[in-house]
Amino acid sequence: MLLSKFPNSFLELKDDILDFVYPQHCAICKKHLNREEKDICEACWNSLVTLPDSFCPYCISFYEPGDTKCGFCQSVGKIIEDHKITLVRSLGRFDDYYKELIHRFKYGKKIPLGKRLAQRLGETINDDSNFSECHFLIPVPLHKSRYRERGFNQSEIIAEEISKIAHVAVLKNALKRKKNTKDQTNLSPQQREENVSGAFVVTQPEMVNGKRIILVDDVITTGATMNECAQMLKQAGAEKIIGMTIAVVTD
Repeated sequence: MLLSKFPNSFLELKDDILDFVYPQHCAICKKHLNREEKDICEACWNSLVTLPDSFCPYCISFYEPGDTKCGFCQSVGKIIEDHKITLVRSLGRFDDYYKELIHRFKYGKKIPLGKRLAQRLGETINDDSNFSECHFLIPVPLHKSRYRERGFNQSEIIAEEISKIAHVAVLKNALKRKKNTKDQTNLSPQQREENVSGAFVVTQPEMVNGKRIILVDDVITTGATMNECAQMLKQAGAEKIIGMTIAVVTD
């Protein structure tokens, strides 16, 4: 009972013990880590490439500072009003480096590494009014069976760390995943949309009605999952939805 109540603390303690018994190597350069370093050496951490600004989740074109609509989508005749998510801010592109770090966080249960990535992501929005004017951070939820299997929701951990820096409250239970969907990794864009269709429900519509929401996930690929979440939040009356992720797949 105690361990299930505090899963993150237990996982972090287990990591500390394993790191002491079995010295670790950097996830990127494989160099032996010193006692102050965890998962990634300071040189590799400082060399991680971060994205300069927010982008359109539909065409992945970067916005100019202050933009709230995608100029490219407008120029090719897309109906901007149909865009459920206004913009997305990601820490980096889903290259080999970010892929390895996120994999260690998500599947290797390296909670401190995930928190560190989330803190850096939070720092990117300090001076961005698009984010500071929002009312809540809402993490993309896991199905209860997936949560039991993993022991934590990576999106929730990311949202909690961003909250500490951006001073925007986390609303954890307003959005629920009611369908245990397949893993999206090897699905086509159309299959991804079909896979998550009807997967989410807003359980506290009174909390999101009229509010500006930051939707948080670990990675955005085609945007199918975040779009489905955003659609449900919009139907519940949310005024504006913007996204935040650790990485974005651009290929």
